[in-house]
Amino acid sequence: MAVGVKDVYAIRQKLVSRGEAGSPATMGQILRGYLGKRYIFDESASLNDLARYLKDGELIITHGWFTSSGHVICLDGLKEGSSRLTFNVKDPWSEFDGPSWSYNKPAVHFYDGFYSDKIIYAACVAGTSRWDAATRYRGESIKYDLPQAWAHRILP
Repeated sequence: MAVGVKDVYAIRQKLVSRGEAGSPATMGQILRGYLGKRYIFDESASLNDLARYLKDGELIITHGWFTSSGHVICLDGLKEGSSRLTFNVKDPWSEFDGPSWSYNKPAVHFYDGFYSDKIIYAACVAGTSRWDAATRYRGESIKYDLPQAWAHRILP
């Protein structure tokens, strides 16, 4: 989606051929090759940063602890409430369910919808493992300025 290639497995093969598929550095090499100067990597983004990038029309690829090994999703929009944010997500696996901390429809194979700021915070910003992210989701209050997410920023 981010680079105009619909074959996820071809992209994964390209990533594996250059190093660890989930490594931000490996992903950055591939993205820079496709996008040139339209690509920026931010290794310490906060929820506030992610929201600002999305408001500026950027597409964000980020890593989250949705699975034991981690998982990559795209953020491409934002809804703002009175005190909360909801992120428009493109998840190539399926829809993620925060309360059960699991994918509840793995047969879907693509989800285009919204995840709460609490899910994005726990999985993509504050969490350090699947277990840690699930624990933070259930109990920790959101720190919108915590700079711990990595964001592959694709400029409009």
